[in-house]
Parts: sequence; C-alpha cells; structure tokens
Amino acid sequence: MAYQYQHQQYIVPSLILVTILQTLYVVDFFVHESWYLRTIDIAHDHYGFYLAWGCFCFLPTTYTIQGQYLGMYPQSPSNTYLAVVFTIGLAGYALFRSVNNQKDKVRRSDGRCQIWGKPAEYIVAAYKTSDGKEHKSLLLCSGWWGFSRHVNYVGDLLLSFSSCALVGSTKVVVWVYAIWMTLLLVHRCLRDEKRCSMKYGAAWTEYCRRVPWRFVPGIW
Repeated sequence: MAYQYQHQQYIVPSLILVTILQTLYVVDFFVHESWYLRTIDIAHDHYGFYLAWGCFCFLPTTYTIQGQYLGMYPQSPSNTYLAVVFTIGLAGYALFRSVNNQKDKVRRSDGRCQIWGKPAEYIVAAYKTSDGKEHKSLLLCSGWWGFSRHVNYVGDLLLSFSSCALVGSTKVVVWVYAIWMTLLLVHRCLRDEKRCSMKYGAAWTEYCRRVPWRFVPGIW
C-alpha cells in the first residue's frame, strides 16, 4: 500500500481488502503460534530445506503476489464484487479458525468437552512410538469435523482464492497463490491420510467410515 500511495497518490479498495485478509492470516499465526507447532510441517516434516527455503523465500514472494500486482497495476472491481468476495474470504478465515479451535479444545480436554452444545464425538486411536511407548489420539467426528476429515483446508482455500479474486484479474500470475495452495493441500491431505492409516490402523478405517469425505461432502 505504501508503494502504491507513493507512486499513485492513492490506494485502490481492492489492495486494502487484500492486505486486510493477508494481515489477518499472519496475525493468526503469531496469536496461535503454539498450535502451529503441532502441524504436519513441524511435527512430522521437521526443519530442513523445505521449510527454510519455503518460509524465507517462497512464502514472502509468492503469497503476496496479489498485493505486489495491485501496487504496480492499480485496478479495482465494483464495490458489490469486492464486498461479496471479501465476505467469502472472512468466512473462510472464520471456518479455518473455528475448525482448528474445535480440534484443539478436544485435545486439551481429553475429549471431555462439548462441540456445538453436544458432547464431543470421537474415536480413540491407540498407537506406539519408536520407543515402544503407547499413546492415544482422539479423532474428532462431530462439529465441523463431522463434515470432512480435512475441513480446515476448506477454510484455507476459501481465504486464498478470495485473496486472488479481489484483484479482479484473470491473469495467471494473480492466481498463483490459490493454485499453489490447492496443489499443496491436496498433496498434504493424501500424504497425511497415508501416514494416519499406517499409524492408527483399524481406528483410522473406522474414522473414514464415519467421516467419508476428505474436503467437501459430496465432492471429494
């Protein structure tokens, strides 16, 4: 925004809304930083070239293409269009945060909690670590998690597609972020499910029976 104001003496509404969505996502990361330490990136992939190059090079440049593009080529769709797309983006963030809060609530309470006013429904999945110790995980089957096994990714995708759509352009470069997020999350979903199947065995099979959809019910 500073770049556009410096060169154009004004800031287009689309850039302001894109910046709000991106800032919301970044602030969420720092507010819930301890939660991110339990994600697949940190807990299973661990630190290496993938995370180092991704976090310091790829993310700062690719995830902000919409703002960079608008800074150099100011344009803004109609106010009605912007309002609808921005609302979808906020809904995506709200879904993302609500979904993850539900799972975190069940973990912290060891399942002794309510989801949407009812006792949480879950499957107890036992597993052993490499040191031979037995542990358990609670696979949540109610609330948002009763709709799909990776419903948190749906919120992520709504947010990323909205950020790109706010630009109001059909040029591929504007949509790189959304395309990348789709490929990343689909690949992560399949990779995570393979790992969970090996880790939890029969409990995971039962979980897939109770929650048959990966992302969107009736689609996939």
